[in-house]
Amino acid sequence: MYLLVALVALAVGALVYLTSLRAGPVAGDGGFGTSDAQEPPRAPVGGTYLPVTTARPDWQTRLTGLLGLLIVVVVGSIVLAVTLYVAVSLLVGVISGGGTADVTPSP
Repeated sequence: MYLLVALVALAVGALVYLTSLRAGPVAGDGGFGTSDAQEPPRAPVGGTYLPVTTARPDWQTRLTGLLGLLIVVVVGSIVLAVTLYVAVSLLVGVISGGGTADVTPSP
């Protein structure tokens, strides 16, 4: 069963990867502005500003992102497994223990 889940996830990942490669280059600048702009735009008064850059991340940033993704996947898998185990064991306990009670009326 786990192998089937892994194979489906691998197939979906490969499909998304291949689809994004075949999309080709995107026309325009993607909303990032020209690469020769040196000064970022000013933030509005009272607003927040999230700087967007067209610079490529270095290997340390990519490795940190990959490590964070792996940690999230592992922790999420553990939480899902424990939750499913507790839910199924509770359901089995309710179903198997539900018919064993003595329900004869008392005099």
